[in-house]
Amino acid sequence: MAIERTAGTRRRSLAAIGLALAVGVVVGQLTPIVAASAEKPVQPGAQGVGPQTPSAKVPLAGVDMTQTYVNPINLPGMAVRNIVGTMPPTDANVANTSQIPASLNLETWTAASGRTLASRSTVGFTRISENSARTGADWSALNVDGTIYLYASGAMQNAPNNNRTVWSTTDYLTWTPHEMNLGLVAPTVVQIGDKFYMAGNNTPVYQADSPTGPWTSMGSFLRPTGQTLSVGDVQFFLDTDGRLYLTYNIGSPIMGAELDPNNPRQLISDSVVLWTFDPRQEWQHIGDNKATYTHGYVEGSQLFKVGDTYYLSVASGGTEYTTYATGVMSSDKPLSGFKETQQNPIGYGNNHPSAVYPNAGHGSFVLDNSGNLVFFYTYVIAYEEFFERRLGMDICNVIPAGPQEGAIDCELSNTPQLAPGKKISGRDDVGLYNVATNSQAYWASSYAPGRNPYYGGDRSLSTWWEPADSDTAPTYIRGFGTVFHISAAQIQWKELGRTFTKDNAVQYTLEYKDIPTNTWRPLVDRSTNTTAYTADYVTFDRVLTNAVRLKILGTTENVKVGVHELNVFGENYNLVASKGMITP
Repeated sequence: MAIERTAGTRRRSLAAIGLALAVGVVVGQLTPIVAASAEKPVQPGAQGVGPQTPSAKVPLAGVDMTQTYVNPINLPGMAVRNIVGTMPPTDANVANTSQIPASLNLETWTAASGRTLASRSTVGFTRISENSARTGADWSALNVDGTIYLYASGAMQNAPNNNRTVWSTTDYLTWTPHEMNLGLVAPTVVQIGDKFYMAGNNTPVYQADSPTGPWTSMGSFLRPTGQTLSVGDVQFFLDTDGRLYLTYNIGSPIMGAELDPNNPRQLISDSVVLWTFDPRQEWQHIGDNKATYTHGYVEGSQLFKVGDTYYLSVASGGTEYTTYATGVMSSDKPLSGFKETQQNPIGYGNNHPSAVYPNAGHGSFVLDNSGNLVFFYTYVIAYEEFFERRLGMDICNVIPAGPQEGAIDCELSNTPQLAPGKKISGRDDVGLYNVATNSQAYWASSYAPGRNPYYGGDRSLSTWWEPADSDTAPTYIRGFGTVFHISAAQIQWKELGRTFTKDNAVQYTLEYKDIPTNTWRPLVDRSTNTTAYTADYVTFDRVLTNAVRLKILGTTENVKVGVHELNVFGENYNLVASKGMITP
């Protein structure tokens, strides 16, 4: 089962991760490459040894690339958020301090005081939003007889009608969108018998006969006293013994209570504190640089269970910051005794700065029918405005023995991974690099002011290449700096303007430079594409090349598009080995 760690997997013990962080190890480490003249190094994590040199990725043999994925997930029909932002004409009232003294003069502070101070310290500030933007966050997964359903916050405008889409998959590779009759912010869904129950931020509880609805209201949550309970970031958890629980709150403390499984809106126990903001833990601080001790916006809790152990996950750091992260505590009881038995936050930092998305915020864990513990998480772009977000997915494991027995072990990935349940030789990282990051090797048919082709491969989703308005045949070439065998690519589109919808699909072709003939040859033909992918992941037969050429043909809604990132995945390990430079 995937929740058990085996020798040879890319997942390492957290002790090893700590050692790896000390020496700057990146994710995806695989079997070390041993030079003919070198002594075989001690494996990372071995006891009684000093820091180890990171070992390079080795491509996995026998991989069917159609069975791989890359973050962000190739999710069709993601919601569009349209927020118009402009700078005020003068700096009058910007950095207004009139509301700050009352907060500063409090003799003692709580986490709530910190949140208040933050809001008062930003009075008068605004931000520029140039375009509408795709968005999805607060992912909540439900396993229904082997089919995974994924619910999410969307544009968060005009709820409960903002994002009515729920996606389903049976293989983690193909996602089918379903339109529901309502959409909630930070939704949670639980199945009890043949009924489904959904709730969201400050909403009633809804019920349906299907995970896709239609949903009808049962009314608000009720305290044991009968008083209405209206709270945010709620999550249901149905235990293996049939008892039902609720965790909730946006901001510390995270609370929990037991619900009546026959009437899931009714609390049958008083709420208890499960998690509080701890300013001594830097990962909980708000902000990209974690400089703020006052508050962390602890939110997005989830109670889940693996074996006999209960886990409580929370997100902290602010969904508008790229250091948004998730931490986990564990207990042998569902509503008490939670302790940290591991390094927090999980899955964070090990692949930065090589990762485009170094965060894993508000999301959820789900155990599938094969025993895979899959983590769906939010990562943040926050260029157009702070609710511009995407979906990440990775497999986690439970450490079976040792000082951190029972701890959740996750690593983020940003290169091709085998879908959950499809490991080869105990591995899911297929050993490819993103080879299209050479900052000096590019060409474009044109570029708009300030949007030059460098930005299409700078490992940042806050920048993009954009063709000039007059360019009727936009073309973008990315060179690799050397030769690689390539077998997959991911194009992260930047849709421009404010008129596109979630159904806007980009049409294009992708070619490679054939080295023997010095000509461009086809890789991918999406000239008639009608599926609205924000991050289009494509695989193809392995070829040897030094460059790819992207031709943008248009979109189904006649919208101008640019490229956040053109990622190409490949390796030259086998080429180098064949020339005798290394011993395979």
